[in-house]
Formats: sequence, structure tokens, C-alpha cells
Amino acid sequence: MTLAQLETVLLGITGVAVVVLVATIAIYFWYSRKSSNNYLENHEIELRYFIQKQVDFRGHTTGYECLLRQHNADGSWSLPRQLDSLPLQRVIFLLEDTFKSLPTEPITLSINLEYDQIISPDFRYFVRWAISKITPMSLAVEYTANHQDHINKRLLRRRVREARSYGMRFDIDNVGSTLANLKSVEWLLPEVDSLKCSMRSFRKEDPSVWLDLNLQFWNRLSQDNDIQLILMGVEDEADEQLAEQLKIRVRQGYRFGRPMNPQEARQ
Repeated sequence: MTLAQLETVLLGITGVAVVVLVATIAIYFWYSRKSSNNYLENHEIELRYFIQKQVDFRGHTTGYECLLRQHNADGSWSLPRQLDSLPLQRVIFLLEDTFKSLPTEPITLSINLEYDQIISPDFRYFVRWAISKITPMSLAVEYTANHQDHINKRLLRRRVREARSYGMRFDIDNVGSTLANLKSVEWLLPEVDSLKCSMRSFRKEDPSVWLDLNLQFWNRLSQDNDIQLILMGVEDEADEQLAEQLKIRVRQGYRFGRPMNPQEARQ
């Protein structure tokens, strides 16, 4: 074997070793992520959807939002961690009981889902199932547009478009006061039915603090794109007056009712 042939063989072996190393790292990363993201698959963790109502400027109920809560050892209920680890099959199981507590009115039921849940192959079935179960209510899926680096934008848009063709509304939850918040939702605006702003994101304890985006910005953006704006975190009369001033028709927050355990609501 000549020196040139030996070099070629060694380069080939090195290339194969690099490919194997990269594949091993990728598989390990995928397995580690999957293992860390199965927290809510554990059925020993008691979960339940609480409901919180949304109202219009007249105080009439326009819809309910389903908020996932975990039962703690001290008897309290709190927001669970790793929401993206909840399989859609278990979401369906939990919602079966929740739906029994809801009125049969032509208003909107909103459900928060994570990126991994929306791109799941089960998402189509979930949307059709939920719509069939809550009629005459309409279904809105809420998505919080964070951590955009790792997502497949094309797949997410395809899933959302298909679901909207079934009659689902698509809402972006909790848009904030930074330019990064705007960047994370701009590409999705053609598919969005509602934007939800929380008063918590726009309250300034220090008047000198600069906000990249204020509530009026999101109000104008919504109007320019024919998107409904929903103001969350409305806690007092001042918040409600601000909504009146900006002509934000749909509101949600403690001023209109805290999230309720559906079993207690049924009673």
C-alpha cells in the first residue's frame, strides 16, 4: 500500500468516526431531552383544568380559559412545571371532566398548548375531538411564542392552518413589552385570531424603566392585522378604565373572577 493510499484510508476512517460521534451525541441529546420531558406523563401526579372567564366591555361572559393546575401535598393547586411534557392523550382525559362543568352556550373555550403538543401528529385528532365535544362553544388554542430558536416554523404553521380549517381559533398568549416578543410572533400573524396582553408585562414600578413596546403598540398592531386583542391581568378599576380608553373589548383577570376548580363550579 502506497503512502497516498494509506492517507486515503486514514481519512476515510476519520470521517466515519466523526459521523459516528456526531450521531451518538445527537441520539444522546434526544434521549436526554425526551427523558427530562416526560414529567407530566406520570399519572400519580394529580392534574386538573381550572377555568377562568373572559368578559366583554359590558361585563358579559364571552368565554372561558382552561388553566392546568397540579394538586400539591398541602392541598393547594399550582401551575405545574414542564408543561410540554403533558401528552395530548392525557389532555383529552383531563378535559373530559372539565367539559361537563361548562355551559352549552355559543362562547369560546380557550386551551393552552405547548409547541411540542401542537406539532404532535395527535394534534389533528385533538382539535376535531374538542370541537365535537364543546359545540356550540368554539375552540381556541393558545400558544406562548417563546424559545423560537429550536422550533420548526414551517411545521407549526402547517399544523395551525390545518386546525383553523376545522374551525379552531388560534391565539398568541402573553405577548410582552420587548422587541424579542414582537419578533417571536411577527411571522405567525397571518394565522393569528387573537393576541393576549397581560397587564403584568406593562406595569412599571419605576417610571424611569423603558419599555420597548407598550400596550397601545399591540392595540394598533391588532387593529392593523384584523386581530382581536384580549387584555389579561385586569385586577382593579384602573386596569378596566385603561381597557375602556384603548377600546379593548375582551378582558380577563381577577376583577372578573379567579380560576375555579370545575368541580366546585359545578356545585
